[in-house]
Amino acid sequence: MRITDFRPRQSKEAARLVADVLADDPLSIYMVPDAKRRALPTLIHFREALRLITPAQAARVAVQDGRIIGVALWENVIAHETYNPIDPRLARVTGKLHRRMGDAWPHLVAVHTALRPVLEGETGWLLSTLTAHPDHQNIGIEDALMRDGLSEADLDGATVSALASTPDEVQSLRQHGFEITKTIDELLPGAPTLWKLKRPALSAAPHPPAPADAPL
Repeated sequence: MRITDFRPRQSKEAARLVADVLADDPLSIYMVPDAKRRALPTLIHFREALRLITPAQAARVAVQDGRIIGVALWENVIAHETYNPIDPRLARVTGKLHRRMGDAWPHLVAVHTALRPVLEGETGWLLSTLTAHPDHQNIGIEDALMRDGLSEADLDGATVSALASTPDEVQSLRQHGFEITKTIDELLPGAPTLWKLKRPALSAAPHPPAPADAPL
């Protein structure tokens, strides 16, 4: 297994992996109760967003035998403000999602609108996605991707924020130095509990940064 920089040609495969993992996520289930349509937001939006990675973002993938088995997406919150996140291609994706989601669209928009201010005011880095393929869970892939990204954040002297939707995710994040800063019991009526966590900035990286194509 190797961790390497994500490449735009891998966007379809990476989006499929993330969609498969999020199918069982409590927040995803709440956003799209219909299991048949639950993967659509990730497949459509995440795939296009990966193609439009900005210099303020870092996407890394774990690869084994030519297949992606893990994905991590990080954002430098301050630097992200320097770049215009509104791209006409993403606007077209929003229109496509609107058409495909049908009557589920208003609820999906309401959840994303409620989520937006949760991480507002944060500085440093944001861990927005960290997943391992369903067939490769619990063998250290997520830990390896986490260490890979945190080493870079440490070199940058940056705090790292994350949002968790299960106690297992909270426990995993705490093992990497994150602490709960806020518990969100009800984002909207019926929504699952969410936890906002932060890892403090370190003056020196505890792990040497993994170069692109670094073997594990």
